[in-house]
Amino acid sequence: MLPFTNTTTQNIVVKATQRYRVLDEQRDIFESHRHHIFSVAYYMTGDECEAETILLSTFTQAFDEIPQPSVEVLDQALMRELHRRMSFTPVAPFEPEQAPSAGLGNRNVRRTDLEEALWQLPSQERLCFLLRDVEGYTPERIASVLNISESFVQRTVLSSRLRIRALLVQQRAASEA
Repeated sequence: MLPFTNTTTQNIVVKATQRYRVLDEQRDIFESHRHHIFSVAYYMTGDECEAETILLSTFTQAFDEIPQPSVEVLDQALMRELHRRMSFTPVAPFEPEQAPSAGLGNRNVRRTDLEEALWQLPSQERLCFLLRDVEGYTPERIASVLNISESFVQRTVLSSRLRIRALLVQQRAASEA
């Protein structure tokens, strides 16, 4: 058995220190992005366990790609996971003439009503709406993440807003009847 030399011991300590630094940086990346990834996954699936699985798979993919993934790499990993688990079939945009003529007035909308309307959106509209209006992504960033045109993103977000508004009006009318 060979005895450890000072140089060998120093090399082991340096490598262990570097590995712990990478782990600390990955933990920081995980902590700073996990809420966002979980929220999108949950609002897309409606299932906390599935959202947690997507969260873990997203970070595993991203950390396998790059030890210190950027937000863009995390977004791409999340989209791959969502597309792997969900169907994103194209839907015709919601036309304004389909919207009910009655408005919401000056009343506030309850969060639960908004969430219920959100669940009724087609998956592509729901994802674009979440990324734009909830997460604050720019249309350009959404287009990049989803690999679609910016104009398609804008049409889809508008369609989702119109559809949500129509659903909220229907909910209000049903509750007042």
